[in-house]
Amino acid sequence: MKQIHLSQSFTTAIVDFDIGTATERDIAAIRELMYSRKVVALKNQPINRDAFLDFARRFGEPEQFRLKNYHDPDYPDILVIDNRNGGATGTSVGARKIGNMWHSDSSYLIEPLPLTFLHAQRLPDGEGRGDTLFVDMQEALRTLPAHLRARIEGRQAKHDVRWTYKVKQSDLGESVQEIFQRLATSFPAISHPTIVRHGHTGQEALYLSPGYTTRIEGYSDEDSRALLDEIFVHVLQPKHIFTYHWEANDLLIWDNRSVIHCATDLPRDAERVMHRISINDGGFFSTREGR
Repeated sequence: MKQIHLSQSFTTAIVDFDIGTATERDIAAIRELMYSRKVVALKNQPINRDAFLDFARRFGEPEQFRLKNYHDPDYPDILVIDNRNGGATGTSVGARKIGNMWHSDSSYLIEPLPLTFLHAQRLPDGEGRGDTLFVDMQEALRTLPAHLRARIEGRQAKHDVRWTYKVKQSDLGESVQEIFQRLATSFPAISHPTIVRHGHTGQEALYLSPGYTTRIEGYSDEDSRALLDEIFVHVLQPKHIFTYHWEANDLLIWDNRSVIHCATDLPRDAERVMHRISINDGGFFSTREGR
C-alpha cells in the first residue's frame, strides 16, 4: 500500500492498491491514515455499487441522505451526483449540483455524519473535471489568532441548511416562505460547539463553515456576523486551501470532523457522475471538556 502525501498537514493518496483485496489490517491502516491525514484518496478503483458499499461498510454504518430523490433507486445508501440531471439530455436521478459552498457534510443534523466516501463513476474528458477544495480545520484552529479563539472558546454556533436548499420540481407552487417553514420543521437549526474534539483521536478542530454556520450564540446578529466573517477570512486563506484534482475511478474518503470542503462548478453539459456514501464510525465529537 504505497502512500503519497499531497500536502503538508493533510491529504494522502494510496496507489497500487485494490480495495477488493483489502484485509482487516489494510482497513485498520486506512482508517488510522484517514484520522491522521483527514483526506485519503484511493487511486484507480474501478468498482461497481456493490463493491463500493461493501468497502464503505467496513468503516461503519451507512446513513442515508435525508432527501430521498437524490438516492440511487436500487441502492438507497448511495447518493448520486449527476451534473446532467434535469437537463435536455439529462437523467432524473440524483443531484445535479450539490456542495458548491464551503461546508462540513451534515453539520446541520443533531448527529452529523463523520465520514464521506465519494467515488468518481464518470468524469469529463480533459480539463475541468470538477475539483474539490479542502481546508484542514485542525490547522485552521491551530493558526487562528488568539483574540479570535478567545471570542469563540466554549461557545455554541447555529448550523442551518435552509439557506443552501435547492428548489425541487415538487416545490413548484409553494412560496419561499412556505418552503422555509417546511424546512424549519424538517431540518431545524442545530447548535454545535465552535471548537470540537475528535471522538477517536482527541484532536481539536474549528467546527464552523460559511455554508451552514449562521451565527455564534451569545452575540448580537451583527456582532456574530462580523466575527464569523473575520474567522472565515483566516480559514479561507489560499495557503490553507488544498485542491483535489479528480482522476478516473478515484475513491476519496474524508473526515467531516476535521475538514471543510467545497465543490467547484462545471459546464452544464459536462458528463460527471459521482457516488457518495455517508458512514457513521461510532463517534463524531465531544466538547473540549470531554462530554
